[in-house]
Amino acid sequence: MVMISSKTLIQAHSVLLVVIAGYLIKSPEVITDSNIVFMFGETLRIVRLPPATSSAQSPFIFCAVLLFVEALVDITLLSTLPFDALQEAMPYIRPTRNPNLASEDLRALERLPMYIAKSLTIYWNVWISVAGSRILAYTALAVYIYQSKGNFVASQYGSVADIAGFDRLKNRTVFSFAFMEMMMWFWAFVTLRDERQDRLTKLLEDAKEN
Repeated sequence: MVMISSKTLIQAHSVLLVVIAGYLIKSPEVITDSNIVFMFGETLRIVRLPPATSSAQSPFIFCAVLLFVEALVDITLLSTLPFDALQEAMPYIRPTRNPNLASEDLRALERLPMYIAKSLTIYWNVWISVAGSRILAYTALAVYIYQSKGNFVASQYGSVADIAGFDRLKNRTVFSFAFMEMMMWFWAFVTLRDERQDRLTKLLEDAKEN
């Protein structure tokens, strides 16, 4: 049984992304010097970026923009996709229990069983795809940082402005975030699959009773 609904989980994650993005803009040291980032860095021997002399040089400004965009996309999807569509449609999927349903609607339901099932579970179908793609993306980012950590030594650079390209990603802060996002979206992926299976099982049981 699902303890926390996927909708609540994704909403809380979106709020957390906005909070993290705000800190990366105003006070990045709150994130970069946090205990969990330090623990990941020291355990896996991943370096940290040298401090930026100005906010314009900080690579975390760009990261904050990406986090805001991700949170906005997630909130938009949550508000657009119908989470309760299957439950709200149950009375119409049980025609023998609903005498107010018109006869032409009954015939339409008989012709579109697969379409109804797929359309009413579109929330889970879309989010499972989103969660799966983000698991792959953040896993690839974490592996990229970890396997290339030996090729990047922060002490070689006088300031963060000297670091160019993807070298800016090779630090403990980005690795920690990628790893935590990978775990979060795996949790969401499992929750979404369980929710979809539970609702489809109830739908099948209801159909057998009719």
